[in-house]
Amino acid sequence: MQIQSSVLKYFLLFLILYLGGNETLNAQNKTIDSLLLALSKEKSEVNKIPTLRLLSNAYTAVDLDKKYTYAKKLRDIAEKFQIDSIIPLAYCDMGMKFAIKTEYDSAMYYFNKSLTIALNKKIFKAQGRAYVSIGYTYDRLDDPKKAIENYKLALNVWKKIDNKNGLNQTYINLGSLYYDLKEYRVADQYFSQVLKSYEEMGDEAGIAYGNFILGNSSRKLDKDDKAREYYNKSLALREKLGDINGIGLANLGLGELYLKQEKYEMAEKALQIALEKNQITKNKYQETVVLGTLASSYLGLKRYNQARKAAQESYDNAVAMKSKGLATIALQILIEIEQKAGNYRKAFEFQSRYIDAKDSLNIQKLKNEVILSDFQRVRTDNTTLEKHNEVISTKNLTYKKAIYIITSLLGLVLVLLVLYLRKIKQRSKINKVLTKQTFEMIEMNQTLESVNEELRVQNDVTTNQNAELERINAVKNKFFSIVSHDLRSPIATLKMLFNSYTSGHLTREEMDMLLGKLEENIFTTADFLDNLLEWSKSQLEGMVVNPESFPILNLIERNLAILTPQTIEKQLTVENTITNDVSVLADKNMINVVFRNILSNSIKFCREGDSITVSCIVNDNSVLIVIKDTGIGIHPDEQKKIFQLEHTISQGTSGEKGHHIGLVLCKDMIEQNNGSIWFESVLGEGTTFYIEIPLAVS
Repeated sequence: MQIQSSVLKYFLLFLILYLGGNETLNAQNKTIDSLLLALSKEKSEVNKIPTLRLLSNAYTAVDLDKKYTYAKKLRDIAEKFQIDSIIPLAYCDMGMKFAIKTEYDSAMYYFNKSLTIALNKKIFKAQGRAYVSIGYTYDRLDDPKKAIENYKLALNVWKKIDNKNGLNQTYINLGSLYYDLKEYRVADQYFSQVLKSYEEMGDEAGIAYGNFILGNSSRKLDKDDKAREYYNKSLALREKLGDINGIGLANLGLGELYLKQEKYEMAEKALQIALEKNQITKNKYQETVVLGTLASSYLGLKRYNQARKAAQESYDNAVAMKSKGLATIALQILIEIEQKAGNYRKAFEFQSRYIDAKDSLNIQKLKNEVILSDFQRVRTDNTTLEKHNEVISTKNLTYKKAIYIITSLLGLVLVLLVLYLRKIKQRSKINKVLTKQTFEMIEMNQTLESVNEELRVQNDVTTNQNAELERINAVKNKFFSIVSHDLRSPIATLKMLFNSYTSGHLTREEMDMLLGKLEENIFTTADFLDNLLEWSKSQLEGMVVNPESFPILNLIERNLAILTPQTIEKQLTVENTITNDVSVLADKNMINVVFRNILSNSIKFCREGDSITVSCIVNDNSVLIVIKDTGIGIHPDEQKKIFQLEHTISQGTSGEKGHHIGLVLCKDMIEQNNGSIWFESVLGEGTTFYIEIPLAVS
């Protein structure tokens, strides 16, 4: 069985690498060494910029962490010397590390930052690249509709600045979308145009890529000999350039071709090379595609255990990346493996999963939307050109009339100017008298303004005092309202329980059972009361912030240790990737309260078997702490008032009560420490809290 994988999804890496400008990627080690040598010899920071850009591009197919390092240095220098054209391009390079590693949240953060800067500064080249990068990320997340929206925006930019390289790459994206929709002849026409363009430009990397995509379309059109010729040309050029990722792509294409021809041993050999190259570049998405194809090759060789292992790994990767398309393909292979191995019960289980995944894709609807969108683009382009020509013709006629009118007006203005100068001379004497009177009035006005200013200051003091009294009174009323509502219920329940016991209506065993159920309610109420008292104290007395430098790892580990019983009870998976070398400048006690509240909420709203991940991103002047859970999420109506002091109680997955007062306290404390807090949540999928606080300067 052949994998009908989306060609767009595993070749768009090329797109991002070559939209940075006219420079060509050369990932050979000797080229990188020469760039590093040139960088070390250069003394001027500004003169290092071209070399840093080349290094960032060169490391894309070799070492993504180093790519990020040099892109960040590029950004720092560009920001220091306010070189606006370089800053958004550097952010795009930084984001691409995360995109290739399937860390899409971080990737989208950097791409959107790049786009915002490019739009504000009107840097068209960077706008085009940012749109392409965002489209690439949406495509990896199986959202082709948003992907093509961004590609169309990129296409408009490239046309505006006449960037042929950018146009080529965007047409590649359109061709690849037709490929995904199984319109292989249309895709083949796009790809042929792209190869011809790169051959005219003499771009070896582009030629290698053009041969690869034409190999894909030829294979789908059953032109196997032609497909093999294209793949081998692509592979030869990739090896010449030292492009590890490209070598993996070419071998993947050959593997799929051999699999189609049932040459399973040859397919296995090519696919093993592809798998090795993708593991070197840590390209999880492409690795997942290769594993699925390799599983089909093992199946053809009747090596069921190897086939099952490769297919299962492909499925696990697809699920981890939230790629429904690849997950569906992997399930198809698993079904066929279990059927041929005689494990019909397991095959039925995979079949059920496959049906559920397939229903969510709605491929036909997507096909119609994308084709219609492309036709609309062409129609809009033609209409725009026609209107542009009409405007030019109209302007030519208008310009002739304007010349005659302007000439006449200039003569009239000259006459009026002579009369005006004569009138000014006459008024000059009158103005001298008026000037003297004006100075006298100014002195009087200044005296009056001084008196008014004193009255205004006194009025402002009175107004501020009244406002402070009103605020304190409002805090007092809100405090008593919350206490009376949220403490009355557990105390009344406890009182009723003891009355029932003393009156003989309950036995000792029933009493013990009810007390056990009441215990968690009392603990929740106690936590709520602690937060409420902290908040009311801060509102009435004001927060006293004592900033100090400390590593955040200790606070995270301490709070996770305290909450271990709850995580064990719910069988949660907790992962903390923060290292001990990350320190912040803040009030340690306040930050501890914030971590305790956020982690407690994550546990409270996780279902059994969910996971919680704690990580951080170190920026120039701040640390972004990310606490992500896969729990039940927050309803959109609740999200609008999550940081507001409204009387709202939410229910955890095990019946735990949640009070917004804790999050209100967290927001106050973070802002008092010159930081910020926000969140993202999807109902049923989980919630991610972001806490940004100042970085400690070593």
